[in-house]
Amino acid sequence: MAPAGSPAMPVPQDAARAARSLHLAVLGIALAWLLFWYRDTLMSIIHIWERSDTYAHGYLVAPISLWLVWRHREHIKGVPLAPSLLGVLAGAVAGFGWLLGELTSVASVSQFALVGMIIGLIWAVMGTAVLRAYAFPIFFLVFLVPFGEFLFPTMMDWTTEFVIGGLRASGIPVYAEGRSLVIPSGNWQVVEGCSGVRYLIASVVVGSLYAYLNYRSTTRRVVFTAVSVVLPVLANWVRAWGIVMLGHLSDNRIATGVDHLVYGWVFFGIIMLGLFWIGARWQEDEAPAPVLSAAAKKEAGTMRRSSFVWFAVALLAVLAWKPLLADLDRRGNHGPVQFAAISVPGWQQASNDTLQPWTPRYHGMRGEQRLAFTDANGSTVGLHIVYYRDQEQDAELINSENRILMNKDPAWTFAGYGSKATSFGQQTVEVRSTEIRNPEHRVLVWHWYWIGGRWTSSDYVGKAYLALAQLMGQGDDSAMVAVFTSSVADHREVAEEKLSRFVQAAAPQIGSALQQTRER
Repeated sequence: MAPAGSPAMPVPQDAARAARSLHLAVLGIALAWLLFWYRDTLMSIIHIWERSDTYAHGYLVAPISLWLVWRHREHIKGVPLAPSLLGVLAGAVAGFGWLLGELTSVASVSQFALVGMIIGLIWAVMGTAVLRAYAFPIFFLVFLVPFGEFLFPTMMDWTTEFVIGGLRASGIPVYAEGRSLVIPSGNWQVVEGCSGVRYLIASVVVGSLYAYLNYRSTTRRVVFTAVSVVLPVLANWVRAWGIVMLGHLSDNRIATGVDHLVYGWVFFGIIMLGLFWIGARWQEDEAPAPVLSAAAKKEAGTMRRSSFVWFAVALLAVLAWKPLLADLDRRGNHGPVQFAAISVPGWQQASNDTLQPWTPRYHGMRGEQRLAFTDANGSTVGLHIVYYRDQEQDAELINSENRILMNKDPAWTFAGYGSKATSFGQQTVEVRSTEIRNPEHRVLVWHWYWIGGRWTSSDYVGKAYLALAQLMGQGDDSAMVAVFTSSVADHREVAEEKLSRFVQAAAPQIGSALQQTRER
């Protein structure tokens, strides 16, 4: 959509190129200002590229996008340049997304929003026709964002299930507990490096680029990109099963150390080469550059006087969110955390020495509280609360590094996990259930979040509650609440019954105490 109502500047045909150059110059200045304004978010992207090989491709994304645009630079001569109101709105929506990402300390949301603001500015300054003509190079910038960590748990579970099934189909008995596998020749554990997320990300980036460069048909591009998504997942399952089989058949002489990573990447490389070889059989010739008349070139290079006003509006739409964030950050309680006392009807507080030697692996909290309770039957339940205030990246409640049990924990291993619908007085909440064990203890842990006075165990709902509380000026006080008790293998229901009784009695008291803590 282009703004109407203002006359076109009298641009002679030989000045059309100058009009296009002016649009590009304005766009360059606007993008430079945007990146400087949100430089903290930009640097957070670059820092992840630096420390993680999984996202090292990010260094190449912007140069590839620029090369793709330059490769088709003749096409722009026939594309009308007109500021777009839709682009302004898209930039504003992305800016609001950045605000939500900052309020909830979700780096990936802020980073995607920054890319969205870049795309919105391009759309607003250059117009819808340019966005359509250069859609792939522009939206390829999405791959700048280091994204995909949320896939690790799901893909680790998928890989575990496939390996178990593959080993049993191969005649090898398997005992599985969580992601830990025991076979006659030794023990194996599916960890993040086994998930296949790295292969998936690399395949999607390279596969989509290959599809764009080699096909003109939208259908062929979509199909090839879809295969690039599915194939690495399947290939990783086979790779993981093959690694375990190599270790088993060699009596653990090979594929049990760093070499299994090498085998994995070699296998992935062979799979991708095969995909490209097959894809090349349906390769299409590139579309020729359009042949334009002088009149068409002149019209494409026309600039309206109102364009400069819309350029300013577009820039304001994406820059206004940072001052708003500063204003919201000034609200809420910023003092030290002072926990309110918790008393539970029917339960007496006991010594913490009666609790199992387990603690959650959370970081950056402002306060931590650990209590033990016993009832008349002699049942003992532990209560562990980690409290957050003035949250920021790497010091926030909901973070992928905050876990009930870290991977490769030296003292504990997973014995099971899931969810459990539990009565919180007048409310039923789905809590997360995790069973852990070591040679001496077996512990059942239920945990959930308290955010803005609301209960949830969902990371996504929790982040939404956090954003809502801050937009309402209530601050970002939040807590993780965990209750735990001893468990016995094959008799988990006994531990569940103890925790259920405790939670039903304690949840209203815990909620009231946390509310008082927020107000202190």
